[in-house]
Amino acid sequence: MGVDQDAVSTGVERVRTTLTERPPWLYAVLVAGTALRLYGLGTESYWLDEIASLNYVLSRSLVEVIVELPFVDRHPPLYYALLDGWISLLGTGEAPVRLLSAVFGIAALPVMYALGARLYDRQVGVLAAGLLSVSGLHLQQSQNARMYSLLVLATLASMYWLVRLRESPDRRAGVGYLCSTVVLGYTHAFGLFVVAAQNGQILTSRLLDENGEWPIPLRRWLALQAGVGLLVLPYVAVLSRQVFALDDGGGVALGWIPEPTLSRLVFAVGRYLHPRDPLLGLAAIVLVCVFAAVGASRVPLHRENTTLLAWWFLVPVLAPFVLSYLVAPLFVARYTVAALPALLLFLSKEIRRLGSVEFRYIGIVLLLGAAVAGLPGYYGQPQNGEWREATGFVAANATEGDLVVVSDRAANDTFAFYYEGPGAVRGVQEDANASHLNATVRGHETVWLVSSRMESTQEARFQRLLERRGYEGRESREYNAVDVYRYERGS
Repeated sequence: MGVDQDAVSTGVERVRTTLTERPPWLYAVLVAGTALRLYGLGTESYWLDEIASLNYVLSRSLVEVIVELPFVDRHPPLYYALLDGWISLLGTGEAPVRLLSAVFGIAALPVMYALGARLYDRQVGVLAAGLLSVSGLHLQQSQNARMYSLLVLATLASMYWLVRLRESPDRRAGVGYLCSTVVLGYTHAFGLFVVAAQNGQILTSRLLDENGEWPIPLRRWLALQAGVGLLVLPYVAVLSRQVFALDDGGGVALGWIPEPTLSRLVFAVGRYLHPRDPLLGLAAIVLVCVFAAVGASRVPLHRENTTLLAWWFLVPVLAPFVLSYLVAPLFVARYTVAALPALLLFLSKEIRRLGSVEFRYIGIVLLLGAAVAGLPGYYGQPQNGEWREATGFVAANATEGDLVVVSDRAANDTFAFYYEGPGAVRGVQEDANASHLNATVRGHETVWLVSSRMESTQEARFQRLLERRGYEGRESREYNAVDVYRYERGS
């Protein structure tokens, strides 16, 4: 069967035309964003949540990941199911495992451009994609074996097809919206806040419309929401059980999340640009908003699109903050990452509207500068516990009969993942009493104490308990977020 040369030539020409129509700066953004997400991908050891991701899928079949895992973990199963297939192909090394999240993070950049161009214009799309490419929080989650970069991508795709629906409510746009929104619902529980924001904007937009018309035919919109609800219902039912259990003091463990405060809410927004110095990121955002408030605008506001961005940003941020008071602490900056594109699109749009060229360039420099300022620290300093180095030191010096005591059972999972040396490994809670610790170390002449992010008073208490038992400290090593001590029983 011969190849239709005319069809091939037409397809190649269509692709060439599409590529040449895009702004040149977009390709620079894509190259830079890709390089930032791939650079140093396997340098860091896994941290606790990444180990949890791996343990979840390595200890279960794909069917068990989909059916059983939602009852064990607080997150829906889609990312874990994808990770299961991914590691079956590429293995469990840090770089291959994190590459899945990097792919999602890279894919978000052109979708961000497409959404910004459709909401406003190509300049807004390029600037928004550029800000996303250097966003500290998005970059961090794109190099993290968790579901947050997929959450951003699914959010952007759902919003893109929502805008397409408003322009032309045809079957293609409806299918695109339905599929992307179902993916969003199965990626993270907070993705449901994005769906709530969409409904809030659509169902209130008629009040703002001069002609009192719906942006999408109401029956079509309600049918799409019913379809999304039916397809996501299995997970929503499990999530509802977890929420009621939290209200009763049970459910999937969330005790590590601190009580919400106004400062945590405000600085979470600053972390979108600079996770390690949220004040710098917040200052840049505030200054750009001040420029937008006092500067003369030169392009229309696009009130309906700006209202969509407001709903999109406020609901995923404020809803978990309020629920933290009503149910249980739920507010974590990375959980709200779905709101990040809305903020960047809003800032890009406001910079585009400024009448002063000088203010536009200052605004761009402020935002990019705040984000880029965090890159040297991010790449140059360890972000996670240096578990590979710590376990390697213990494995090289331990002998059979030694006991390795890890200060927390959660940290014990991380240590056990990396450790391939001799001796027994035991996890001990930080509040363990003297009798429990004595029973744990009984019969071992050499005890290794491995502590991670333990308070200094607790660490000193552990050491005193060992010394009272007759052990003497021989050597110690300090790694990022991990301390290692070797004790031997005295003569």
